[in-house]
Amino acid sequence: MRFSLNFVKEFLEVDVLAKELASLLTMSGIEVEHFQAEGNDWVFDIEVTTNRYDWLSIIGISREIASCLHQKLKIKYPKIKRTRLLKEKKIIIEDRNDCSFYVGSMIKGVTVNSSPSWLSQRVQHCSVNSINNIVDITNYCMLKWGNPLHAFDADKIEGDIYIRRAKTDESFVGIDDKERKLNKDNLVIADNRKVIALAGVIGAKNTEVDERTKNIFLEAAVFSPLTVRRSRRAAGIDTDSSYRFERRVSADYLEYAVGCAVQLIEKVGSGQFMGICAGGSKSSLKNKKITISLSKLNDYLGEIFSNSRVKSILSNLDFDVKEISRDKLTVRAPSFRFDVNREVDVYEEFSRVYGYNNITPSIPFLRNQIQDDQMYKFKNHLRRILPLLGLREIVTVGIDGEQNLTKLEQKKCITIVNPLKQQDNALRTTLLSGMIKSIKHNLNRDQHNVKFFEIANIYFKDKNGYCEEPVLSMGTSGFREDFFRLKGVIEGLLKYLNIEDINFIDKGKPNFTNALRVVSGQKEIGFLGKLDKKIGEAFDLKEEVYFSSLDINFLKKLHKQKKYKSVSAYPIISRDISIALAKTVKFEDVQQIIKEKAAQLLSGVSVVDVYEGADVPKNCSVFTLRIFYQAQDRTLLSSDAAVLHDSVREALAGKDGIDLR
Repeated sequence: MRFSLNFVKEFLEVDVLAKELASLLTMSGIEVEHFQAEGNDWVFDIEVTTNRYDWLSIIGISREIASCLHQKLKIKYPKIKRTRLLKEKKIIIEDRNDCSFYVGSMIKGVTVNSSPSWLSQRVQHCSVNSINNIVDITNYCMLKWGNPLHAFDADKIEGDIYIRRAKTDESFVGIDDKERKLNKDNLVIADNRKVIALAGVIGAKNTEVDERTKNIFLEAAVFSPLTVRRSRRAAGIDTDSSYRFERRVSADYLEYAVGCAVQLIEKVGSGQFMGICAGGSKSSLKNKKITISLSKLNDYLGEIFSNSRVKSILSNLDFDVKEISRDKLTVRAPSFRFDVNREVDVYEEFSRVYGYNNITPSIPFLRNQIQDDQMYKFKNHLRRILPLLGLREIVTVGIDGEQNLTKLEQKKCITIVNPLKQQDNALRTTLLSGMIKSIKHNLNRDQHNVKFFEIANIYFKDKNGYCEEPVLSMGTSGFREDFFRLKGVIEGLLKYLNIEDINFIDKGKPNFTNALRVVSGQKEIGFLGKLDKKIGEAFDLKEEVYFSSLDINFLKKLHKQKKYKSVSAYPIISRDISIALAKTVKFEDVQQIIKEKAAQLLSGVSVVDVYEGADVPKNCSVFTLRIFYQAQDRTLLSSDAAVLHDSVREALAGKDGIDLR
């Protein structure tokens, strides 16, 4: 919106430079985007937030300027002449939800010509074209009070005034000379024979005020913001009037705008006021009383403010302030402040006018809530471990598309009622979708062999309602061996967390092949597997993807404090064993036998060679193991190692599916 400084000076003495005024307004919440000189005037472009209807009027802006300059605005409120009732016209409102209050004023004997220079300058400096003295007066009063008005040529109105919905395909030609087909979404003003205005938006050509007009019917109303918005959109038009009605207007200020316009038409247009007719009623609702605590205000802003300072600033904003104790004030917002309903709203009004820049910056006192949050600590612990295992962290969006989740057979997703984008209309039930997108993004940019992890929450519905669970996901792509690498990462993580009694069970998982479930006791805590080829094609992946998901709640529950032992000062003795292992025997069974027989003297086991010759038995793997023996308190003799190693060999040889070579 644009406003003129000379217009403001009709109600307030402004003794600061334009640059300083722009800064004051911006710091108080009215962002000044641009200002420039126009002759002996200054014109400001400001951004008006949707909750501040009052900033769409010069009175409202002047009130803000006055409060910034520590002054109280003095306004002469005109009175509407209620004593003269206009009996020749009736106001018929079809639905009070569309129009709650309508006032029509009859002024006869007007002279329509060009506006005096002061009037045309006022409206032009606020980006409104000067048309003639009558139209300019309605625009001037709209700019001044914030309530749109419309002047009809009264002699072109046939019969009574109806505020109703348009009939299907009803024709309407606006004062912009464009014809529009209306429908039931359009609210119109009509007489007994025709539509004479698109309510709250634009007047019709058939009742336009021109140089031949002698009698004026002046309209003022309170229309539903939602109805005007829908009507304006259906008609494909946007006007200064609809812009204000969509943000709600004040019934009190409607009467001030009408009184002001009637006075000016009598003065500038030489007209004579004949009377009013009205329909509906003014809203009797008043903003509720809000009790505020000065001590809470001081705690909220981190400074000490005096009782008088708080009262002064709020009073300058037209708040009704009464003191009930040294610490308590009752505050009632003015009728045009629809957005002030809570104690914190009053705090904001005070602080923005006082000046956020005048509040001393300080570090707020925070309880050690985050530091005491064990889950927060545990997640950060995971974030430190996983990069050491070769993974990089990713962060994806918690909102996903229901279509993507359906591809992944996720059926318990929580949909969003009013999504910003239709393709992002559900909360994620798995981190797999985000992992796929991240890997695909990197593959499309020739970044291969990626290894990612993500720690985030998933959301789903169950019999108890909505649930939110923390999950650790890991994903890799590029090589067939990545399945075993990912398994090794999980084993390394679990070992670092000192979690024991974990088994990998070969059991199917939807959307995955070669899937292993990670199980502790009887409880599944996660899985890993290769993404199914069909899913990869559905997401247009260029390489195979390996994915793992672990339940962080269970990881935290199973996590044990690590225990350390001193490093042995004595040398290690190693011995090799070559075995043929049947496919039916798990390698972890081999490891378990070695651990049991070598007991406390076992230092480690590693695979040093894999044999793939022609003499390898069918359905077997042949490899060489190197076993390391070490004592904590002495140097092992070769004879000691030989005894241990022989017991290990005998135990392995006695296991079905294991052949020593």
